[in-house]
Amino acid sequence: IVGAGLLGTSIGLALTKNGVDVIITDESKSAENLAISYGAGRESLSSDLPMLVVVCVPPEATSRIVVEELKNNPQAIVTDVASVKKQILDSLTESAADLTRYVGSHPMAGRERSGAIAGRADLFIGRPWVISPTTESSVGAITQVENLAVELGAAPVKVTAEDHDRAVALVSHLPQAVASLTAAQLIGADHEDVSLAGQGIRDTIRIAASDPDLWVQILSANSSEVVALLENLQEDLSKLVNALHTADSEAGKAVIREVLTRGNLGST
Repeated sequence: IVGAGLLGTSIGLALTKNGVDVIITDESKSAENLAISYGAGRESLSSDLPMLVVVCVPPEATSRIVVEELKNNPQAIVTDVASVKKQILDSLTESAADLTRYVGSHPMAGRERSGAIAGRADLFIGRPWVISPTTESSVGAITQVENLAVELGAAPVKVTAEDHDRAVALVSHLPQAVASLTAAQLIGADHEDVSLAGQGIRDTIRIAASDPDLWVQILSANSSEVVALLENLQEDLSKLVNALHTADSEAGKAVIREVLTRGNLGST
């Protein structure tokens, strides 16, 4: 495992719990040591020949690390867990790396907390795990990454990089943007007002506590898909704002009801 953050540590914890020999490394020795002390793996030895390398680094570094790992481990299958796939695939396609041994993947699991300290062995249980092979990925490589997902209690789902990025823009990246924008409205709010907060606002803004630096990379890498969704949301917000300006009219009430009804439909 390359990268001892939330996902890397969680993968390591789950695999070691199942008796798998795991090597976990990180550019930050403190993060690596913390993950090892938690039981997420062991230090790398010069004699180690990994069968599978899982790259768990931020999106901007993923393609570079994948290329390095393919080169340094000529017998190993390499996968990554980055939350964007198309940009990484394009970068790898332009490289001279052996893509028969690479399979992109992405566990649809996470937490608003980051780092090794947030790692959990049960993070992936029952969650979808996207498998996005390249056109060159060998059958054996795909099978090995699918087996990894199953070993961690996840459900493998095979989709293309393009389909993955479109889907996660809707179910992950848009909600993150909305949660952050909503939470920002609480800055400077009266303490007595905030003290009335119930579970609704807490559920809505929970993920707003996520790492901004990581999300800059994610949103930038999938900007075209996210922009389209935000523009649709912007239109709906404008419609609601205009309706609220005329909320005393039947026409205004009808638009408000339409917005809420569409929300009912989307939530089922």
